[in-house]
Amino acid sequence: MSPKIHLKIVGILLASALLCSACQSFIPTAQGLKSTAWVDQSYLRQDQIEVQWKDKSFSFLLYQQQQGKNLDMIALSLTGQQLFKLSFNGEKVTVEQRIDQMKLLPFEYVVRDLLYATYPNYLTEAKIEQQDQMKMVLIQNQAVLKITQQENEVELQNIQVPYLMMISPIDAALESDGVLNAQ
Repeated sequence: MSPKIHLKIVGILLASALLCSACQSFIPTAQGLKSTAWVDQSYLRQDQIEVQWKDKSFSFLLYQQQQGKNLDMIALSLTGQQLFKLSFNGEKVTVEQRIDQMKLLPFEYVVRDLLYATYPNYLTEAKIEQQDQMKMVLIQNQAVLKITQQENEVELQNIQVPYLMMISPIDAALESDGVLNAQ
């Protein structure tokens, strides 16, 4: 291979890599994610999550633990495989680990939706309209989430990306230290 062709190939590869890395910046950030009053606190929550999207459904266990300003979220399949590990500091979601099948999942939206549905006093600039057991989350006067509190579960319906999430709390007596600290 001649040096000119080799340089052209290297140049094309570098340009492609640069363009692909820039694609992430085109994914819109989840409006309503940044908290206006994120504080240092201790928080622990364990849920079984069932998601229905189009003709697919899947379930996982979700462990949320906050110490200080960082909230960690770890999802495990029902067989114990770690699906993803995220961290949120009140402004930004950091994906620390995920399986290949979840590479395209918009974690900012997932975290935002879970925080509105389960986190105590989650404050952002979004407007919340409450009516009995249902609350509607409006961002820039547009409905984005419908959250219905039922007896033993929370139903979260994302209106922007049409999916349904059922969130069922797991007994707090279950031991989670090993799960969160073993990673």
